[in-house]
Amino acid sequence: MENVVTAGREARGAQRAAVRTQQRERKRSLGRALLVGAAAGLAASAATAVVDRLLDPLVSREQKVREKLVRAGSPHAIAGPRFARALLGRRLSAAEERRARAAFGVAYGLLWGAIYAAVRRAVPQASRAAGLPFGVPFYLACDGAIAPLLGLTPGIHRVPWQLDAKELANHVAWTATAEAVHRVDDRIGT
Repeated sequence: MENVVTAGREARGAQRAAVRTQQRERKRSLGRALLVGAAAGLAASAATAVVDRLLDPLVSREQKVREKLVRAGSPHAIAGPRFARALLGRRLSAAEERRARAAFGVAYGLLWGAIYAAVRRAVPQASRAAGLPFGVPFYLACDGAIAPLLGLTPGIHRVPWQLDAKELANHVAWTATAEAVHRVDDRIGT
């Protein structure tokens, strides 16, 4: 019986926290929320780069070889240079490819940071569990839909499972970092 009472208290506490977050978000201007979101996206992208390097040794050599059979690299590694070539209408030097990757990483962080801020503002439940309710659909949208539609990668069903798991972990880490930035901003106040 005590466990039921404790669980009920915890659920009510989480519900009250979500309501308080929603009330704070309503008070804050949309512009500030998007600005914090953009900063959160940049911080999250930087943190994800570290997580990606930490997880890379967990992907077997066999899985990396299989990846090369279905795609030239990760969607992030491909996107910047591909968009830059299309925009400029020419081949890129190695230095230009590096700059294009960096520019894509910044744009990705800014855009998805603003999207997460807007989603978090409209649906406070998306910020629960360090943003996990956003992180998994975020992965499915990026790697399962957007990247394949843009021709950056085949669908996730064709990518080796260890790489899919790493990408899912990267998106969850991205969202957790972005959520941490938002929570710091929530504590600081308006």
